Amino acid sequence: MISVQNITARFGEKTVLDRFSLQIPDTGLTALSGPSGCGKTTLLRVLAGLQCVEEGTVTAPRDPVLLFQEDRLLPWRTVGQHISDVLPKSRREEVSRWLALAELEGEENSAPAALSGGMGRRLALARALALGGGLLLLDEPFTGVDAPRAGRILERIRALGMPVVLSSHEKEVVELCDRVILLDGPPLSVRSI
Repeated sequence: MISVQNITARFGEKTVLDRFSLQIPDTGLTALSGPSGCGKTTLLRVLAGLQCVEEGTVTAPRDPVLLFQEDRLLPWRTVGQHISDVLPKSRREEVSRWLALAELEGEENSAPAALSGGMGRRLALARALALGGGLLLLDEPFTGVDAPRAGRILERIRALGMPVVLSSHEKEVVELCDRVILLDGPPLSVRSI
């Protein structure tokens, strides 16, 4: 079970999480849905261990991988290098597998500047997936990606068998998840499960 109990996080005077609690099954795909600025990203950062909380406890699988809202691509690395750089040498032959999962076949030698916004997003997603880990935390993973393609990629992610918590504003993506948690805020609160 992925769990946060009575966690509080502030940014200066702004309280984003105020004694917030939530439990999420550690299987399947869970979507966090709510308005921009309600605290979804902060919650994902807490689960990834990148955001400290002032109080409360966090229980999550080891080695979480977070896909940030920004692609964070390196302009001097090719598409293929973005994947191979995160893989151990013994797994470098997997580059084509991750590019195929994100529907980026044939782009291995392209520079990030040659990609569309949606392609860049898919590359960032493929890189995060290649890292592996015990929990995938995906912050707006399909920004700029058309709905049919996002659906196909999401089904491939499901087939990996890892627990996934993602935030999304795309209705089509949210509807494909096993469960949806509707959120409001700040401070972050659960509307319904």
